[in-house]
Amino acid sequence: MKMVTLKQLKEDLSGWAEKAAKGESIQVTKYNKPYITLVRSNTQDLHIGSRYGKGTLKCVIKGGLGGLSLKYLSEDRDGIT
Repeated sequence: MKMVTLKQLKEDLSGWAEKAAKGESIQVTKYNKPYITLVRSNTQDLHIGSRYGKGTLKCVIKGGLGGLSLKYLSEDRDGIT
């Protein structure tokens, strides 16, 4: 089992995640104490329903908001109430 600090994990998360995905256990430490362990995911525990990826997305607001959401976001950023 490899050991890595939380800081090192943050700096190269994708690299450490790739190693864990290949089956290597990685002990993450915080303040020199064991914090978490990265391990490969067990896909047998993952449930994917028969409708996965077959759904469609549709707008729930008919006609949209006509730019009102952008207006309110802009006012919020400018501090106008």
